[in-house]
Amino acid sequence: MKTARFQSFFQHSSPEKGQERLAFLRSEIYKEGLEGFIIPHSDVYQSEYVAPRDDRLAWLTGFIGSAGFCVALMKNAGIFVDSRYTVQVKAQTDPVFDKLNWPDVTLEDWLKVHVRDGQKIGFDPWLHTLADIKKSCEALRISGIKLTPCDNLVDKIWMDQPDAPKEPAFSYPIKYAGRTAEDKLSQIAQALRDQRQAAMIVTLPENIAWLLNIRGRDVKHVPLVHCFGILYPDTKFDLFIDSSKVQNLKGHLPKQLSVYELTQFEKIVSKLPSPVRVDPKSLPFAVYSILRDSEIEITQSTDLIAIPKACKNTVEIRHARVAHARDAAAMCEFLAWLDNQSSEYFTEIDVAIALEGFRSENSELLDLSFDTIAASGPNAALPHYRVTHETNRRIDISEILLIDSGGQYLDGTTDVTRTIAIGKQNREICEAFTRVLKGMIAISVLKFPKGTSGADIDSHARAALWTAGHDFGHGTGHGVGHFLSVHEGPHRISRAPGPAFEIGMILSNEPGYYKEGLFGIRTENLLLVKEAEFNHTDKFLEFETLTFVPIDKRMIVKKLLSASEINWINTYHKLCFDKNAKLLKPATVKWLSRVTRPI
Repeated sequence: MKTARFQSFFQHSSPEKGQERLAFLRSEIYKEGLEGFIIPHSDVYQSEYVAPRDDRLAWLTGFIGSAGFCVALMKNAGIFVDSRYTVQVKAQTDPVFDKLNWPDVTLEDWLKVHVRDGQKIGFDPWLHTLADIKKSCEALRISGIKLTPCDNLVDKIWMDQPDAPKEPAFSYPIKYAGRTAEDKLSQIAQALRDQRQAAMIVTLPENIAWLLNIRGRDVKHVPLVHCFGILYPDTKFDLFIDSSKVQNLKGHLPKQLSVYELTQFEKIVSKLPSPVRVDPKSLPFAVYSILRDSEIEITQSTDLIAIPKACKNTVEIRHARVAHARDAAAMCEFLAWLDNQSSEYFTEIDVAIALEGFRSENSELLDLSFDTIAASGPNAALPHYRVTHETNRRIDISEILLIDSGGQYLDGTTDVTRTIAIGKQNREICEAFTRVLKGMIAISVLKFPKGTSGADIDSHARAALWTAGHDFGHGTGHGVGHFLSVHEGPHRISRAPGPAFEIGMILSNEPGYYKEGLFGIRTENLLLVKEAEFNHTDKFLEFETLTFVPIDKRMIVKKLLSASEINWINTYHKLCFDKNAKLLKPATVKWLSRVTRPI
Protein backbone atom coordinates (compact mmCIF):
# COMPACT_ATOMS: atom_id res chain seq x y z
CA MET A 1 0.00 0.00 0.00
CA LYS A 2 1.25 3.48 -0.82
CA THR A 3 2.13 5.76 2.07
CA ALA A 4 2.22 9.51 2.55
CA ARG A 5 5.51 11.34 2.86
CA PHE A 6 4.31 14.76 3.98
CA GLN A 7 1.38 13.94 6.28
CA SER A 8 0.48 11.47 8.98
CA PHE A 9 -2.89 9.92 9.73
CA PHE A 10 -2.14 9.13 13.35
CA GLN A 11 -3.82 11.27 15.99
CA HIS A 12 -0.87 12.60 17.97
CA SER A 13 -2.87 13.35 21.08
CA SER A 14 -4.38 11.43 23.96
CA PRO A 15 -7.85 12.72 24.80
CA GLU A 16 -8.37 9.81 27.18
CA LYS A 17 -5.66 11.32 29.41
CA GLY A 18 -7.38 14.70 29.59
CA GLN A 19 -8.83 14.26 33.08
CA GLU A 20 -5.55 13.03 34.55
CA ARG A 21 -3.49 15.80 32.97
CA LEU A 22 -6.02 18.43 34.01
CA ALA A 23 -5.70 17.21 37.62
CA PHE A 24 -1.90 17.60 37.47
CA LEU A 25 -2.28 21.07 35.98
CA ARG A 26 -4.69 22.09 38.73
CA SER A 27 -2.09 21.08 41.28
CA GLU A 28 0.36 23.54 39.67
CA ILE A 29 -2.33 26.23 39.48
CA TYR A 30 -2.93 25.83 43.22
CA LYS A 31 0.80 26.04 44.01
CA GLU A 32 1.00 29.36 42.13
CA GLY A 33 -1.89 30.84 44.12
CA LEU A 34 -4.01 31.13 40.98
CA GLU A 35 -7.60 30.22 40.20
CA GLY A 36 -6.85 29.19 36.63
CA PHE A 37 -4.44 29.08 33.69
CA ILE A 38 -4.95 29.79 29.96
CA ILE A 39 -3.56 27.36 27.37
CA PRO A 40 -3.62 28.73 23.79
CA HIS A 41 -2.83 27.00 20.52
CA SER A 42 0.26 29.09 19.84
CA ASP A 43 4.00 29.36 20.31
CA VAL A 44 6.20 32.34 21.11
CA TYR A 45 6.14 33.24 17.39
CA GLN A 46 2.31 33.26 17.18
CA SER A 47 2.43 30.59 14.47
CA GLU A 48 -0.65 28.84 13.12
CA TYR A 49 1.36 25.64 12.82
CA VAL A 50 3.38 24.80 15.91
CA ALA A 51 6.23 22.39 16.54
CA PRO A 52 5.33 19.25 18.57
CA ARG A 53 6.89 20.70 21.75
CA ASP A 54 4.60 23.72 21.50
CA ASP A 55 1.33 21.85 20.94
CA ARG A 56 0.27 22.20 24.57
CA LEU A 57 -3.43 22.48 23.81
CA ALA A 58 -3.47 19.12 22.01
CA TRP A 59 -1.36 17.47 24.71
CA LEU A 60 -3.68 18.60 27.50
CA THR A 61 -7.09 18.22 25.86
CA GLY A 62 -6.75 16.03 22.75
CA PHE A 63 -8.03 18.78 20.45
CA ILE A 64 -5.81 18.98 17.34
CA GLY A 65 -7.39 21.92 15.49
CA SER A 66 -5.25 24.85 14.36
CA ALA A 67 -7.00 27.49 16.48
CA GLY A 68 -8.51 27.62 19.95
CA PHE A 69 -7.62 27.83 23.62
CA CYS A 70 -8.43 26.19 26.92
CA VAL A 71 -9.01 27.78 30.31
CA ALA A 72 -8.36 25.42 33.21
CA LEU A 73 -9.95 26.53 36.49
CA MET A 74 -9.90 24.72 39.81
CA LYS A 75 -13.48 23.49 39.33
CA ASN A 76 -14.21 24.05 35.64
CA ALA A 77 -12.39 23.80 32.33
CA GLY A 78 -13.49 25.17 28.98
CA ILE A 79 -12.23 24.88 25.40
CA PHE A 80 -13.00 27.85 23.16
CA VAL A 81 -13.13 27.25 19.38
CA ASP A 82 -14.66 29.08 16.43
CA SER A 83 -17.36 27.76 14.11
CA ARG A 84 -14.86 25.72 12.06
CA TYR A 85 -14.24 23.39 14.99
CA THR A 86 -17.46 23.20 17.02
CA VAL A 87 -18.20 19.64 15.86
CA GLN A 88 -14.58 18.46 15.84
CA VAL A 89 -13.86 19.56 19.40
CA LYS A 90 -16.76 17.47 20.71
CA ALA A 91 -15.32 14.35 19.11
CA GLN A 92 -11.71 14.89 20.19
CA THR A 93 -11.93 15.88 23.86
CA ASP A 94 -13.08 14.46 27.18
CA PRO A 95 -16.43 15.62 28.62
CA VAL A 96 -14.51 17.19 31.52
CA PHE A 97 -13.84 20.10 29.15
CA ASP A 98 -16.82 22.35 28.40
CA LYS A 99 -17.04 23.12 24.67
CA LEU A 100 -17.59 26.82 23.99
CA ASN A 101 -18.27 28.51 20.66
CA TRP A 102 -16.04 31.58 20.44
CA PRO A 103 -16.74 34.47 19.94
CA ASP A 104 -20.40 33.82 20.82
CA VAL A 105 -19.07 33.06 24.30
CA THR A 106 -16.04 35.20 25.13
CA LEU A 107 -13.27 34.37 27.56
CA GLU A 108 -14.20 37.38 29.65
CA ASP A 109 -17.89 36.51 29.92
CA TRP A 110 -17.12 32.91 30.84
CA LEU A 111 -14.62 33.95 33.52
CA LYS A 112 -17.14 36.34 35.06
CA VAL A 113 -19.50 33.39 35.58
CA HIS A 114 -16.95 31.00 37.09
CA VAL A 115 -14.37 33.22 38.83
CA ARG A 116 -14.87 35.52 41.81
CA ASP A 117 -13.79 39.14 41.94
CA GLY A 118 -10.13 39.53 42.82
CA GLN A 119 -9.08 36.01 41.80
CA LYS A 120 -6.12 35.61 39.45
CA ILE A 121 -5.90 33.76 36.14
CA GLY A 122 -2.39 32.90 35.00
CA PHE A 123 -1.03 33.05 31.46
CA ASP A 124 2.33 32.54 29.77
CA PRO A 125 3.21 36.05 28.52
CA TRP A 126 5.24 34.64 25.64
CA LEU A 127 2.22 32.84 24.16
CA HIS A 128 -0.25 35.74 24.16
CA THR A 129 -0.07 38.95 22.17
CA LEU A 130 -0.14 42.45 23.58
CA ALA A 131 -3.43 43.15 21.78
CA ASP A 132 -5.15 40.05 23.20
CA ILE A 133 -4.07 40.65 26.79
CA LYS A 134 -4.88 44.35 26.62
CA LYS A 135 -8.39 43.58 25.31
CA SER A 136 -9.05 40.94 27.97
CA CYS A 137 -7.74 43.07 30.83
CA GLU A 138 -9.99 45.94 29.78
CA ALA A 139 -13.02 43.64 29.59
CA LEU A 140 -12.25 42.22 33.05
CA ARG A 141 -11.38 45.54 34.70
CA ILE A 142 -14.75 46.15 36.35
CA SER A 143 -15.07 42.54 37.54
CA GLY A 144 -11.78 42.67 39.43
CA ILE A 145 -10.56 39.40 37.88
CA LYS A 146 -6.84 39.72 37.20
CA LEU A 147 -4.77 38.20 34.39
CA THR A 148 -1.37 37.38 35.86
CA PRO A 149 1.75 36.49 33.83
CA CYS A 150 3.58 33.40 35.06
CA ASP A 151 5.75 30.50 33.93
CA ASN A 152 4.09 27.99 31.64
CA LEU A 153 2.39 25.53 33.97
CA VAL A 154 1.79 22.92 31.26
CA ASP A 155 5.54 22.66 30.69
CA LYS A 156 5.97 21.80 34.38
CA ILE A 157 3.83 18.67 34.06
CA TRP A 158 4.74 17.62 30.49
CA MET A 159 7.54 15.22 31.37
CA ASP A 160 8.25 13.94 27.85
CA GLN A 161 7.89 17.27 26.04
CA PRO A 162 9.74 17.05 22.69
CA ASP A 163 12.88 19.06 22.01
CA ALA A 164 12.86 22.27 19.99
CA PRO A 165 13.37 21.79 16.22
CA LYS A 166 16.99 21.87 15.05
CA GLU A 167 16.72 21.75 11.25
CA PRO A 168 19.08 24.20 9.46
CA ALA A 169 17.74 27.20 7.59
CA PHE A 170 18.39 27.56 3.87
CA SER A 171 18.66 30.49 1.49
CA TYR A 172 15.79 31.33 -0.84
CA PRO A 173 17.14 31.94 -4.37
CA ILE A 174 16.82 35.42 -5.84
CA LYS A 175 15.43 33.84 -9.05
CA TYR A 176 12.25 33.08 -7.06
CA ALA A 177 12.30 35.95 -4.55
CA GLY A 178 12.70 38.64 -7.20
CA ARG A 179 14.42 41.05 -4.79
CA THR A 180 17.56 40.90 -2.68
CA ALA A 181 17.45 40.99 1.11
CA GLU A 182 19.48 44.22 0.97
CA ASP A 183 16.81 45.83 -1.20
CA LYS A 184 14.03 44.79 1.18
CA LEU A 185 15.97 45.95 4.25
CA SER A 186 16.51 49.31 2.57
CA GLN A 187 12.79 49.70 1.80
CA ILE A 188 11.59 48.90 5.33
CA ALA A 189 14.38 50.93 6.96
CA GLN A 190 13.35 53.94 4.87
CA ALA A 191 9.82 53.60 6.25
CA LEU A 192 11.28 53.52 9.76
CA ARG A 193 13.22 56.71 9.07
CA ASP A 194 10.14 58.38 7.61
CA GLN A 195 8.25 57.63 10.81
CA ARG A 196 11.18 58.59 13.02
CA GLN A 197 11.42 55.25 14.75
CA ALA A 198 14.65 54.11 16.39
CA ALA A 199 13.96 50.41 15.83
CA MET A 200 11.26 47.89 14.92
CA ILE A 201 10.89 44.53 16.64
CA VAL A 202 9.88 41.70 14.28
CA THR A 203 8.49 38.59 15.97
CA LEU A 204 6.78 36.79 13.07
CA PRO A 205 9.18 34.28 11.45
CA GLU A 206 7.40 34.49 8.08
CA ASN A 207 8.12 38.23 7.94
CA ILE A 208 11.79 37.62 8.68
CA ALA A 209 11.89 34.79 6.13
CA TRP A 210 10.59 37.15 3.44
CA LEU A 211 12.84 40.02 4.50
CA LEU A 212 16.09 38.01 4.54
CA ASN A 213 15.27 35.52 1.75
CA ILE A 214 15.66 32.54 4.05
CA ARG A 215 13.43 29.55 4.72
CA GLY A 216 13.44 26.68 7.22
CA ARG A 217 11.85 23.45 8.41
CA ASP A 218 10.90 24.20 12.01
CA VAL A 219 7.20 23.44 11.53
CA LYS A 220 5.43 21.16 9.10
CA HIS A 221 4.00 22.55 5.87
CA VAL A 222 5.32 26.11 6.33
CA PRO A 223 8.99 26.68 5.39
CA LEU A 224 9.85 28.82 8.41
CA VAL A 225 12.77 29.01 10.80
CA HIS A 226 12.07 30.10 14.37
CA CYS A 227 13.64 33.50 15.02
CA PHE A 228 13.11 37.08 16.18
CA GLY A 229 14.55 40.23 14.66
CA ILE A 230 15.21 43.92 15.25
CA LEU A 231 15.50 46.34 12.32
CA TYR A 232 17.17 49.74 12.61
CA PRO A 233 16.78 52.85 10.40
CA ASP A 234 20.31 52.45 9.01
CA THR A 235 19.26 49.03 7.55
CA LYS A 236 21.16 47.05 10.20
CA PHE A 237 19.33 43.96 11.36
CA ASP A 238 19.78 41.84 14.48
CA LEU A 239 18.72 38.21 13.95
CA PHE A 240 18.00 36.14 17.07
CA ILE A 241 18.13 32.45 16.24
CA ASP A 242 19.71 29.16 17.21
CA SER A 243 23.03 29.97 15.52
CA SER A 244 23.58 26.35 14.48
CA LYS A 245 20.70 26.80 12.02
CA VAL A 246 22.50 29.48 10.01
CA GLN A 247 26.05 28.10 9.95
CA ASN A 248 25.61 27.20 6.28
CA LEU A 249 24.29 30.68 5.39
CA LYS A 250 27.37 32.76 6.17
CA GLY A 251 27.83 33.84 2.56
CA HIS A 252 24.14 34.36 1.88
CA LEU A 253 23.08 36.69 4.69
CA PRO A 254 23.27 40.48 4.23
CA LYS A 255 26.46 42.13 5.49
CA GLN A 256 24.51 44.49 7.76
CA LEU A 257 23.06 41.53 9.66
CA SER A 258 24.27 40.43 13.11
CA VAL A 259 23.42 36.98 14.47
CA TYR A 260 22.61 36.47 18.15
CA GLU A 261 21.37 33.50 20.13
CA LEU A 262 17.71 33.65 21.11
CA THR A 263 18.80 33.82 24.75
CA GLN A 264 20.23 37.31 24.10
CA PHE A 265 16.96 38.75 22.80
CA GLU A 266 15.56 40.03 26.11
CA LYS A 267 18.81 41.76 27.07
CA ILE A 268 19.16 43.60 23.76
CA VAL A 269 15.47 44.58 23.71
CA SER A 270 15.83 46.12 27.17
CA LYS A 271 18.59 48.45 25.90
CA LEU A 272 16.92 49.67 22.68
CA PRO A 273 16.70 53.41 21.98
CA SER A 274 13.28 55.07 21.84
CA PRO A 275 10.87 54.97 20.14
CA VAL A 276 10.46 51.31 19.18
CA ARG A 277 7.77 50.21 16.73
CA VAL A 278 5.87 47.00 17.52
CA ASP A 279 2.81 45.27 16.11
CA PRO A 280 0.46 44.64 19.06
CA LYS A 281 -1.35 41.88 17.15
CA SER A 282 1.79 39.72 16.99
CA LEU A 283 4.09 41.02 19.76
CA PRO A 284 4.27 38.64 22.73
CA PHE A 285 3.09 40.35 25.90
CA ALA A 286 6.42 39.37 27.47
CA VAL A 287 8.32 41.59 25.01
CA TYR A 288 5.98 44.49 25.70
CA SER A 289 6.65 44.02 29.42
CA ILE A 290 10.41 44.20 28.85
CA LEU A 291 10.04 47.46 26.91
CA ARG A 292 7.65 48.93 29.48
CA ASP A 293 9.84 47.99 32.45
CA SER A 294 12.87 49.45 30.64
CA GLU A 295 10.94 52.73 30.13
CA ILE A 296 11.34 52.55 26.36
CA GLU A 297 8.82 54.55 24.32
CA ILE A 298 6.60 52.25 22.24
CA THR A 299 4.83 52.93 18.94
CA GLN A 300 2.04 50.41 18.32
CA SER A 301 1.18 49.85 14.66
CA THR A 302 1.12 47.21 11.92
CA ASP A 303 4.43 45.52 11.12
CA LEU A 304 5.93 47.47 8.22
CA ILE A 305 6.89 44.21 6.50
CA ALA A 306 3.33 42.85 6.24
CA ILE A 307 2.06 44.75 3.18
CA PRO A 308 5.28 44.63 1.10
CA LYS A 309 5.41 40.87 1.71
CA ALA A 310 1.76 40.47 0.73
CA CYS A 311 2.20 42.40 -2.54
CA LYS A 312 4.05 39.92 -4.74
CA ASN A 313 6.55 41.39 -7.19
CA THR A 314 6.55 40.58 -10.91
CA VAL A 315 9.03 37.72 -10.48
CA GLU A 316 6.99 36.13 -7.69
CA ILE A 317 3.80 36.50 -9.74
CA ARG A 318 5.38 34.90 -12.80
CA HIS A 319 6.56 31.94 -10.75
CA ALA A 320 3.23 31.68 -8.91
CA ARG A 321 1.47 31.15 -12.23
CA VAL A 322 3.91 28.34 -13.06
CA ALA A 323 3.43 26.70 -9.65
CA HIS A 324 -0.34 26.81 -10.02
CA ALA A 325 -0.17 25.32 -13.52
CA ARG A 326 1.95 22.44 -12.22
CA ASP A 327 -0.38 21.92 -9.28
CA ALA A 328 -3.50 22.04 -11.47
CA ALA A 329 -2.10 19.28 -13.67
CA ALA A 330 -1.57 17.08 -10.61
CA MET A 331 -5.14 17.82 -9.50
CA CYS A 332 -6.47 16.83 -12.92
CA GLU A 333 -4.60 13.51 -12.84
CA PHE A 334 -6.01 12.92 -9.35
CA LEU A 335 -9.60 13.81 -10.27
CA ALA A 336 -9.45 11.54 -13.31
CA TRP A 337 -8.20 8.74 -11.04
CA LEU A 338 -10.96 9.49 -8.55
CA ASP A 339 -13.67 9.22 -11.19
CA ASN A 340 -12.47 5.69 -11.90
CA GLN A 341 -12.79 4.66 -8.23
CA SER A 342 -16.55 5.13 -7.97
CA SER A 343 -17.37 1.43 -7.91
CA GLU A 344 -14.43 0.31 -5.78
CA TYR A 345 -13.70 0.24 -2.06
CA PHE A 346 -11.70 3.30 -1.08
CA THR A 347 -11.40 5.55 1.95
CA GLU A 348 -10.55 9.13 2.88
CA ILE A 349 -6.96 8.12 3.66
CA ASP A 350 -6.69 6.42 0.26
CA VAL A 351 -7.78 9.71 -1.32
CA ALA A 352 -5.27 11.81 0.65
CA ILE A 353 -2.41 9.42 -0.16
CA ALA A 354 -3.35 9.28 -3.84
CA LEU A 355 -3.49 13.05 -4.19
CA GLU A 356 -0.12 13.47 -2.50
CA GLY A 357 1.22 10.82 -4.85
CA PHE A 358 0.09 12.70 -7.95
CA ARG A 359 1.67 15.91 -6.66
CA SER A 360 4.86 14.03 -5.77
CA GLU A 361 5.27 12.79 -9.34
CA ASN A 362 6.73 16.24 -9.93
CA SER A 363 10.09 16.60 -8.19
CA GLU A 364 9.39 20.30 -7.62
CA LEU A 365 7.09 19.45 -4.69
CA LEU A 366 8.84 20.19 -1.39
CA ASP A 367 5.90 19.74 0.99
CA LEU A 368 2.15 20.04 1.23
CA SER A 369 0.90 23.48 2.22
CA PHE A 370 -1.29 21.81 4.88
CA ASP A 371 -2.62 18.35 5.74
CA THR A 372 -4.99 17.35 2.97
CA ILE A 373 -8.65 17.64 3.90
CA ALA A 374 -10.28 14.57 2.35
CA ALA A 375 -13.73 14.57 3.89
CA SER A 376 -16.73 12.47 2.91
CA GLY A 377 -20.31 12.53 4.14
CA PRO A 378 -20.66 13.97 7.65
CA ASN A 379 -16.91 14.57 7.95
CA ALA A 380 -17.17 17.19 5.20
CA ALA A 381 -19.37 19.25 7.53
CA LEU A 382 -16.18 19.95 9.53
CA PRO A 383 -14.50 22.79 7.58
CA HIS A 384 -11.01 21.91 8.86
CA TYR A 385 -11.41 18.15 9.18
CA ARG A 386 -8.19 16.12 9.18
CA VAL A 387 -8.55 12.42 8.55
CA THR A 388 -6.91 10.01 11.01
CA HIS A 389 -6.99 6.24 11.31
CA GLU A 390 -9.67 6.71 13.97
CA THR A 391 -11.95 8.91 11.83
CA ASN A 392 -11.25 7.36 8.41
CA ARG A 393 -14.42 6.52 6.46
CA ARG A 394 -15.17 4.38 3.47
CA ILE A 395 -16.50 6.68 0.75
CA ASP A 396 -20.02 5.69 -0.21
CA ILE A 397 -21.36 5.82 -3.75
CA SER A 398 -24.16 8.17 -2.67
CA GLU A 399 -21.93 10.78 -1.00
CA ILE A 400 -19.99 13.86 -1.95
CA LEU A 401 -16.29 14.21 -1.23
CA LEU A 402 -14.70 17.52 -0.23
CA ILE A 403 -10.98 17.79 -1.03
CA ASP A 404 -9.04 20.84 0.17
CA SER A 405 -5.32 20.60 -0.51
CA GLY A 406 -2.21 22.41 -1.66
CA GLY A 407 1.49 22.16 -2.33
CA GLN A 408 4.66 23.98 -1.37
CA TYR A 409 6.99 24.60 -4.30
CA LEU A 410 10.03 26.86 -4.50
CA ASP A 411 8.09 28.96 -6.99
CA GLY A 412 4.85 29.23 -5.04
CA THR A 413 2.27 28.01 -2.54
CA THR A 414 -1.03 26.55 -3.73
CA ASP A 415 -4.44 25.92 -2.17
CA VAL A 416 -7.46 24.49 -4.00
CA THR A 417 -10.76 22.94 -2.94
CA ARG A 418 -13.15 20.87 -5.01
CA THR A 419 -16.32 19.05 -3.97
CA ILE A 420 -16.87 15.88 -6.00
CA ALA A 421 -20.01 13.83 -6.57
CA ILE A 422 -19.45 10.14 -5.88
CA GLY A 423 -22.59 9.00 -7.65
CA LYS A 424 -25.84 10.86 -8.25
CA GLN A 425 -26.69 13.50 -5.61
CA ASN A 426 -30.05 14.73 -4.32
CA ARG A 427 -31.65 18.08 -5.07
CA GLU A 428 -30.66 19.66 -1.74
CA ILE A 429 -26.98 18.99 -2.26
CA CYS A 430 -27.00 20.12 -5.89
CA GLU A 431 -28.76 23.39 -5.10
CA ALA A 432 -26.37 24.10 -2.22
CA PHE A 433 -23.40 23.29 -4.47
CA THR A 434 -24.70 25.67 -7.14
CA ARG A 435 -25.25 28.50 -4.65
CA VAL A 436 -21.72 28.08 -3.32
CA LEU A 437 -20.43 28.17 -6.91
CA LYS A 438 -22.43 31.34 -7.60
CA GLY A 439 -20.72 32.99 -4.62
CA MET A 440 -17.29 31.96 -5.86
CA ILE A 441 -18.05 33.34 -9.32
CA ALA A 442 -19.37 36.60 -7.84
CA ILE A 443 -16.02 37.29 -6.18
CA SER A 444 -14.03 36.15 -9.22
CA VAL A 445 -15.63 38.66 -11.61
CA LEU A 446 -15.67 41.69 -9.30
CA LYS A 447 -14.16 45.00 -10.33
CA PHE A 448 -13.80 47.40 -7.44
CA PRO A 449 -12.29 50.82 -6.66
CA LYS A 450 -8.87 51.08 -5.08
CA GLY A 451 -9.26 51.33 -1.32
CA THR A 452 -11.71 48.41 -1.19
CA SER A 453 -11.10 45.81 1.53
CA GLY A 454 -12.23 42.22 1.96
CA ALA A 455 -14.98 43.27 4.36
CA ASP A 456 -16.47 45.42 1.59
CA ILE A 457 -16.92 42.47 -0.79
CA ASP A 458 -17.48 39.49 1.54
CA SER A 459 -21.26 39.64 1.15
CA HIS A 460 -20.96 39.00 -2.60
CA ALA A 461 -19.80 35.45 -1.79
CA ARG A 462 -22.76 34.87 0.53
CA ALA A 463 -25.66 36.50 -1.32
CA ALA A 464 -26.76 33.39 -3.25
CA LEU A 465 -26.75 31.36 -0.04
CA TRP A 466 -28.54 34.09 1.91
CA THR A 467 -31.46 34.05 -0.53
CA ALA A 468 -32.02 30.40 0.48
CA GLY A 469 -31.56 31.07 4.20
CA HIS A 470 -28.03 29.62 4.34
CA ASP A 471 -24.59 30.95 5.29
CA PHE A 472 -21.13 29.72 6.28
CA GLY A 473 -19.20 30.47 9.45
CA HIS A 474 -15.67 30.97 8.13
CA GLY A 475 -14.21 33.83 6.12
CA THR A 476 -14.50 33.81 2.35
CA GLY A 477 -10.78 34.15 1.70
CA HIS A 478 -7.32 34.42 3.23
CA GLY A 479 -4.02 35.74 1.97
CA VAL A 480 -1.49 33.23 0.61
CA GLY A 481 2.29 33.54 0.86
CA HIS A 482 5.01 32.88 -1.71
CA PHE A 483 6.67 29.62 -0.63
CA LEU A 484 5.55 30.69 2.84
CA SER A 485 2.38 30.26 4.87
CA VAL A 486 -0.76 29.23 3.02
CA HIS A 487 -2.58 31.52 5.48
CA GLU A 488 -0.94 34.92 5.16
CA GLY A 489 -2.14 38.21 6.61
CA PRO A 490 -3.13 40.90 6.81
CA HIS A 491 -5.39 40.86 3.72
CA ARG A 492 -8.47 38.64 3.62
CA ILE A 493 -12.10 38.43 2.55
CA SER A 494 -14.33 38.26 5.61
CA ARG A 495 -16.73 40.25 7.71
CA ALA A 496 -13.82 41.40 9.87
CA PRO A 497 -12.01 44.62 8.96
CA GLY A 498 -8.73 44.41 7.09
CA PRO A 499 -6.45 46.44 4.84
CA ALA A 500 -7.39 47.54 1.35
CA PHE A 501 -6.47 45.26 -1.52
CA GLU A 502 -3.29 46.18 -3.39
CA ILE A 503 -1.84 45.01 -6.68
CA GLY A 504 0.10 41.76 -6.29
CA MET A 505 -1.80 40.33 -3.34
CA ILE A 506 -2.77 36.66 -3.64
CA LEU A 507 -5.76 35.34 -1.73
CA SER A 508 -8.24 32.50 -1.67
CA ASN A 509 -11.88 32.60 -2.74
CA GLU A 510 -13.69 29.77 -0.94
CA PRO A 511 -17.35 30.09 0.04
CA GLY A 512 -18.96 26.97 1.46
CA TYR A 513 -22.02 25.39 3.00
CA TYR A 514 -22.07 22.81 5.81
CA LYS A 515 -24.95 20.73 7.16
CA GLU A 516 -23.85 19.18 10.45
CA GLY A 517 -23.85 15.41 10.46
CA LEU A 518 -24.65 15.13 6.75
CA PHE A 519 -22.39 16.89 4.24
CA GLY A 520 -20.18 19.87 3.45
CA ILE A 521 -19.48 21.82 0.27
CA ARG A 522 -16.67 24.23 -0.58
CA THR A 523 -15.22 25.46 -3.87
CA GLU A 524 -11.92 27.35 -3.82
CA ASN A 525 -9.64 29.08 -6.30
CA LEU A 526 -6.73 31.41 -5.63
CA LEU A 527 -6.88 34.94 -7.01
CA LEU A 528 -4.32 37.63 -7.83
CA VAL A 529 -5.18 41.30 -7.35
CA LYS A 530 -4.34 43.35 -10.44
CA GLU A 531 -5.29 46.64 -12.07
CA ALA A 532 -8.69 46.52 -13.77
CA GLU A 533 -8.71 46.71 -17.55
CA PHE A 534 -10.60 49.96 -18.06
CA ASN A 535 -9.55 52.45 -20.74
CA HIS A 536 -10.96 55.51 -18.96
CA THR A 537 -9.57 55.03 -15.43
CA ASP A 538 -6.75 53.42 -13.47
CA LYS A 539 -8.56 53.68 -10.14
CA PHE A 540 -10.11 50.20 -10.17
CA LEU A 541 -8.80 46.72 -9.37
CA GLU A 542 -9.94 43.21 -10.29
CA PHE A 543 -8.97 39.60 -9.72
CA GLU A 544 -7.05 37.23 -11.96
CA THR A 545 -7.80 33.56 -11.36
CA LEU A 546 -4.67 31.47 -10.72
CA THR A 547 -6.34 28.07 -10.20
CA PHE A 548 -7.54 26.10 -13.23
CA VAL A 549 -9.04 22.83 -12.03
CA PRO A 550 -12.41 21.58 -13.36
CA ILE A 551 -15.52 22.11 -11.26
CA ASP A 552 -17.84 19.10 -10.96
CA LYS A 553 -20.69 19.89 -13.38
CA ARG A 554 -22.74 16.92 -12.16
CA MET A 555 -24.02 18.98 -9.23
CA ILE A 556 -24.74 22.22 -11.09
CA VAL A 557 -28.41 23.23 -11.20
CA LYS A 558 -28.39 25.23 -14.41
CA LYS A 559 -31.69 27.03 -13.81
CA LEU A 560 -30.19 28.71 -10.72
CA LEU A 561 -27.51 30.33 -12.88
CA SER A 562 -27.65 33.56 -14.85
CA ALA A 563 -26.47 33.73 -18.45
CA SER A 564 -23.28 35.48 -17.36
CA GLU A 565 -22.57 32.79 -14.75
CA ILE A 566 -23.05 30.05 -17.35
CA ASN A 567 -20.68 31.91 -19.65
CA TRP A 568 -18.11 32.21 -16.83
CA ILE A 569 -18.25 28.45 -16.15
CA ASN A 570 -17.88 27.55 -19.83
CA THR A 571 -15.04 30.03 -20.35
CA TYR A 572 -13.31 28.81 -17.20
CA HIS A 573 -13.57 25.18 -18.26
CA LYS A 574 -12.19 25.96 -21.72
CA LEU A 575 -9.19 27.57 -20.01
CA CYS A 576 -8.88 24.51 -17.76
CA PHE A 577 -8.58 22.34 -20.85
CA ASP A 578 -6.28 24.66 -22.79
CA LYS A 579 -3.88 25.18 -19.88
CA ASN A 580 -3.77 21.58 -18.63
CA ALA A 581 -4.06 19.32 -21.68
CA LYS A 582 -0.42 19.60 -22.73
CA LEU A 583 0.73 18.60 -19.22
CA LEU A 584 -1.41 15.48 -18.84
CA LYS A 585 -1.34 11.79 -19.73
CA PRO A 586 -3.44 10.88 -22.82
CA ALA A 587 -6.14 9.13 -20.78
CA THR A 588 -6.45 12.15 -18.52
CA VAL A 589 -6.74 14.50 -21.51
CA LYS A 590 -9.69 12.41 -22.68
CA TRP A 591 -11.27 12.71 -19.22
CA LEU A 592 -10.58 16.46 -19.14
CA SER A 593 -12.22 16.95 -22.52
CA ARG A 594 -15.38 15.32 -21.22
CA VAL A 595 -15.62 17.18 -17.89
CA THR A 596 -14.94 20.61 -19.42
CA ARG A 597 -17.61 20.50 -22.13
CA PRO A 598 -19.97 23.50 -22.04
CA ILE A 599 -23.06 23.24 -19.87
